Amino acid sequence: MRLWLKPGMGVKRHLALLVIATLLLTSGFVLLLLWLYAYNQKMLTPSMKSFFNSNFWLFYGNMVSIIAIVIGLFLSAIAIARLNSSLLSHWKPENHGTAQVISQKLNLSKGPKIVALGGGTGLSNLLRGIRKYSSNITAVVAVSDDGGSSGRLRSAFDMPAPGDINDCLAALSDYEDDVSALLEYRFTRGEELQGHSFGNLMITTLTEVEGSFAEAIKTMNSILNITGAVYPATEEAVILKAKKRSGKIIVGESQLAKSSGAIHKVQIEPTDVKVLSEVRTAILEAELIILGPGSLFTSTIPPLLVKGIQEAINNCHAELVYISNIMTEVGETDGMNAFDHIQAIYEHLGRYPDRLIVNSKPIDKDRLELYQKEGAQVVGFDEADFKELNIKLSQLAILGHGQHAQHDSDKLAQWLASYAKKYLAKKGA
Repeated sequence: MRLWLKPGMGVKRHLALLVIATLLLTSGFVLLLLWLYAYNQKMLTPSMKSFFNSNFWLFYGNMVSIIAIVIGLFLSAIAIARLNSSLLSHWKPENHGTAQVISQKLNLSKGPKIVALGGGTGLSNLLRGIRKYSSNITAVVAVSDDGGSSGRLRSAFDMPAPGDINDCLAALSDYEDDVSALLEYRFTRGEELQGHSFGNLMITTLTEVEGSFAEAIKTMNSILNITGAVYPATEEAVILKAKKRSGKIIVGESQLAKSSGAIHKVQIEPTDVKVLSEVRTAILEAELIILGPGSLFTSTIPPLLVKGIQEAINNCHAELVYISNIMTEVGETDGMNAFDHIQAIYEHLGRYPDRLIVNSKPIDKDRLELYQKEGAQVVGFDEADFKELNIKLSQLAILGHGQHAQHDSDKLAQWLASYAKKYLAKKGA
């Protein structure tokens, strides 16, 4: 208790005001009772009779009492509001009232339980949108990247790739603007630091301190005040191995784009890696599981190759939704349509998604020409293919703005949140 009264806590003056308000409020109720029973002489002592039987009190006592009560209530409200604001000032975002912050947190806590699996910019963009509708989000992130900063850290510390996790942590942090700038800052000087992002280095440091990659990510969740949770698909360093449709074998995710042609199948090595218990629990308790958007064979499918994740998805009761990419990717999904994407998921997971989401908004000419120069094309689809498999198809105008043909995370998240509510309502009926 003494700690609350220390200088600088911003509590004493508000408590003092609350005490004064309580005294006024109590006095007002007592005086009102005395006015109501003023004619009951047995209620009054001889010293009180002269005042409480006076003409002034009999005519104005009720007004005085009510004024005292109103002032007491008003001061109590001010004291409580200022006390709450003072206590929460270190946690609430700037320019947001305490009531607004608490109300928002409560509403988000009632949102659907969502698990999103993938990696790259696709998953982090989706998380930025969907965090506005639920705080019950678990992001399960691929850790097989072996290029750039992640690749160098993997090689030096024998750890999973931190890059995609870093992006997802930034996307779900309550302090996203400041945190994103910090975590995604990439060093441009220093022979050893050049090319590394600060977030990757922070995760690596915590891995050394905590003794494991999984514990490091859990600590990051806590430090960054995450809306939901971010976990790696596995805490072991895995290598992605791909077989092209031509039969060529490619080892290492960073090498895939260097070899033309679509991928037929991928696998991780070692194959018997373990899944975190938190990930398994989140999947089994989920109400909506989202695959994509993102690179099909290097972001979406790798988490599905962890046997514990496969088993959990195949045994859960959640609706499984796949968000199809808008464009094909050179060296990965060349010439593949949406049905081919769905079929690839089935071959690696052993289960078809319940619903497929595709973009229906035409891509503007300038962006389309840029992609065509790279050898990419729009991912097409035929409704008849999915009817045969009883897969529900949703065509949404979710093409975002910018240089790349990416999804509009806000529109996509809004639709997913609305769909989750309707699905749960129908399921509970």
